[in-house]
Amino acid sequence: MNMAEKYVIGIDLGGTNIKGALLGFQGNIIEKYEIATLANAGPEVVANRIVQVAKILIKDLGDRVAGLGIGVPGQPDQSTGSVIFAPNLRWRNVPLIPMLKPSLGFPMFLENDANAAALGEKWCGAGRDAVNMVAITIGTGIGGGVIINGRLYRGSSGSAGEIGHTVVLPDGPQCNCGNRGCLETLTAAPALLRQAQIAIDRGRTTSLATVENLAARDVFKAAENGDGVALEIIGEMTHYLSLGLANLINILNPDLIVVGGGVSRAGELLFRPLREKTLACALPSAAQAVKIVPAQLGNDAGSIGAGAVVLQELDLL
Repeated sequence: MNMAEKYVIGIDLGGTNIKGALLGFQGNIIEKYEIATLANAGPEVVANRIVQVAKILIKDLGDRVAGLGIGVPGQPDQSTGSVIFAPNLRWRNVPLIPMLKPSLGFPMFLENDANAAALGEKWCGAGRDAVNMVAITIGTGIGGGVIINGRLYRGSSGSAGEIGHTVVLPDGPQCNCGNRGCLETLTAAPALLRQAQIAIDRGRTTSLATVENLAARDVFKAAENGDGVALEIIGEMTHYLSLGLANLINILNPDLIVVGGGVSRAGELLFRPLREKTLACALPSAAQAVKIVPAQLGNDAGSIGAGAVVLQELDLL
């Protein structure tokens, strides 16, 4: 296979949009295309829209497309090509790859979206030089992917890397997984907004009280401007996030942790205290070996990572 003449397609399947990218074997984006998912219309409609995106990206490339990868917001079964569970899509046991095969004649692979993003960062992002790394994505929830010896590690049942559902505060806030005090309930965007609203309801002085449609980025912006409430919220977030990362460091001993998602754009306001607190909690030998850095791929992480899945599954990565 002449790698210079081959391409892969990466599909980031979200609850709102389907993002597709045609990629070269170096991770370079040749073309992108995005359409609405229309998840409420059902799996068959979504599958047809994936085919639509793929065909727009393929154009006249024919057999120069090595394969297509799909990052799904849930649990895939790689052996059958089915999506076992994807809450944002309201899917259970959807045979997605079999549904696509009649229309697309090249190899196709499914992967959890957080795992795909981790592999993308390893392929051509912040993790290019890493051997063992963890990538976490912080948004409305927290996802994670683990790379060991340069390859994605899924675990025995495909659920490796679920750092968002590790408990860091017993008897803490209820999580949608059924447990209490999961990292996700204390550090994801809804947690920041919950803490901000509590402060506002208590009558505390904060610029956040005047912001309409408050978002996590507003909390970080207020903290940058010295808002005391916002600084407290970010301080609490980094405290719990550092506990989760320190546990990962002690267990996996990675050389790199990549932090992505919207909060990663907060810069050193987030990363300086996060590094300090995390490394203070981790074992000294493990702390000395690891770097904590922001992700590089931004909104393209999902589609690039899905393309990287193709290369890994074909032993080309």
